[in-house]
Amino acid sequence: MTAFGAPLTPMELTPAKAGPGEALVRVTRTGLCHSDLHIHDGYFDFGQARQPVTISMPAILGHEIEGEVAELGEGVATPAIGTRVAVYPWLGCNACDTCRAGDQHLCVALPRRSLGVAQWGGMAEYVHVPFADALIPIGNLPPGLGALAMCSGLTAYSALKKIGKPPPSQPVLLLGMGGVGLMAMALAKSVLPNPIIAADIDPAKREAALRYGAADAIEPTAEAWAKIAEKHGLAAAAIDFVGAPATFGFGTAALRRGGKYIIVGLFGGAVPLPLASLPLRPISIIGSYVGRLDEARELIALLQTGAAPAPPMDERPLDQANQAINDLRAGKVLGRVVLKP
Repeated sequence: MTAFGAPLTPMELTPAKAGPGEALVRVTRTGLCHSDLHIHDGYFDFGQARQPVTISMPAILGHEIEGEVAELGEGVATPAIGTRVAVYPWLGCNACDTCRAGDQHLCVALPRRSLGVAQWGGMAEYVHVPFADALIPIGNLPPGLGALAMCSGLTAYSALKKIGKPPPSQPVLLLGMGGVGLMAMALAKSVLPNPIIAADIDPAKREAALRYGAADAIEPTAEAWAKIAEKHGLAAAAIDFVGAPATFGFGTAALRRGGKYIIVGLFGGAVPLPLASLPLRPISIIGSYVGRLDEARELIALLQTGAAPAPPMDERPLDQANQAINDLRAGKVLGRVVLKP
């Protein structure tokens, strides 16, 4: 990427050599995420304002990265050269109290280190990894699944874990059956015993949700939810994989008293919120940003057991990245585009 909003350009760049504690990975698959679109635009929509993206050009997008270990720096013995790995991209400074507590993805130290966001990412032949402990062996996982696990999978898994343990008879609502929502649908039965209700405006995506185990799949309308509530009751929790005013209004109205509303999506916008409704209902509104390194390792281990099927993957050559971005923007992608160098 040479400019915000401009088509991606093929370039010959040289990645850094693997220094002490570092690694170099030969990329085999990179997922295309909606966050890549926001970074490509150069801003996130905060409603009345735009939050600009700060990034040095040229930039290499792609934070869902899978590959083979190509080089290890001094002091690093594993994973061995040639090992198939997923690359945890949400790197912090690896030294502050936040990172030491396991929350690398929440680190505020500068310079930023997240791969594909602040540093060169996976839409390339190689990626330089500042901390080799970010490499997670993936064994014989289907090609592409390790890459998707590092954002869409991790985001879904971490959000599902934030629900806790509501009574198993109470439904959980998943809003938006794009790449992350479908991954959550696939993982939900391994994390929660509750009936899972999927909501999406696209009939094809509702059908996909049913194939992945949804108890019901509905349009996000008050009338459709009223029928669900008669059958299952109000929702113990809702995860919003869109993050738009319309989904917020629908999802919060679906919650029972004491329910949790977990926002993952970055579509953007703003909503008015009656403050007294929070203590009177009382619901929790929780932001969930990707996930921890230990959660990423848990997720890979879970996927290796076959606990969740691979979501739909549309594999394309890396040189078709611009068309893939256009298709994702237009809502023409079911599941996840995976780019192959």
